[in-house]
Amino acid sequence: MKIEKLGEVEVVIFDNLNQTDMVKHCFTTRRGGVSKGFYATMNMGLTRGEDKELVLKNYEILGDVMGFSKENYVTSQQTHTTNVRQITAGDRGKGVLREREYFDVDGLITNEPNIPLVIFGADCVPVFLLDIKGKAIGMAHCGWMGTGNRMAEHTLQAMIDAFGTEPENVVAAIGPSIGKCCFQVDAPVVELFRKNIAFAEEIIFDDPKEDGKYRIDLWETNRRLLENMGVKNIEIAGLCTMCDTERFYSHRKMREDRGVMAGIMELKG
Repeated sequence: MKIEKLGEVEVVIFDNLNQTDMVKHCFTTRRGGVSKGFYATMNMGLTRGEDKELVLKNYEILGDVMGFSKENYVTSQQTHTTNVRQITAGDRGKGVLREREYFDVDGLITNEPNIPLVIFGADCVPVFLLDIKGKAIGMAHCGWMGTGNRMAEHTLQAMIDAFGTEPENVVAAIGPSIGKCCFQVDAPVVELFRKNIAFAEEIIFDDPKEDGKYRIDLWETNRRLLENMGVKNIEIAGLCTMCDTERFYSHRKMREDRGVMAGIMELKG
C-alpha cells in the first residue's frame, strides 16, 4: 500500500492490485478537490448536502488524474445490507451523472471494462476484489453491520455465481477504515458478531479504557472471511480513518459534519 500524490490529489493505492496491471483503482482521501467548509476538499458524496456541482467537479478531477472513464462511474446505494448488484454497460453513469433505479445495494460486481465501480466510506471498511483469471471485479461496503453479516463473503459469492470466479484467483484489498484502536462497541454489536462469525472471540476484545465496552478488529474479520473462502492474496491498508481526520473523514469523530471518501476500481479495457 502506498499513498500517492497526483498533483493536488492524494489517494491510497494497493501494491497487489497495481502489480496485476488489470485495473485502475484508488481509495480517496480528503485532499485534492474543490469542496468547501467541513466537506473540504475531496468530498465524493452527492447525498451529503453539498453543492452538487462541486462534488461532480471532484469526480472530474479524480477521473483526470486516475484515468477513470469519467462518464461511466457507477455508485452503490448503501444502507448496510448484504445486497450485491451486477453492473453492465447499461448502468454507466448511474449515481453520478444520472439517477439510479436501484436501492439498498452495498456491493457492486462487473466483468465489463471501463466501468469505475464506486463505494463510499467514512470509517466503514471498503473491500476490493479482483479475479485475475476470470477478469472480473467487485467492491463491497462493509460497515460494522455489513462485516458482522459477512458482506465481503456475499460479494465474493456473487462473483462466483455470476462469473465462475475461483477464490484462489482473487486479489483482495482492505482499505482505510476505523481500526480496532478506535472501534469501541457495546454488547448488541458484539452479539451480532458472535452470532454470525465463527471466529468472533478472536476478533473481539475487552475495551482497555472502559468497563462493559469492547473493541472489534474489522480489518482482520474481513481478511479472515475472505481467507476462509480461499483467497490468499490480501493486502490491508492499516490506516485508521478516525485516527487521522486530517487525511480522512470519520463518522465516529466528525458525525454528520463531513464528506465521504470513495473506493473505486475499474477493469482496464
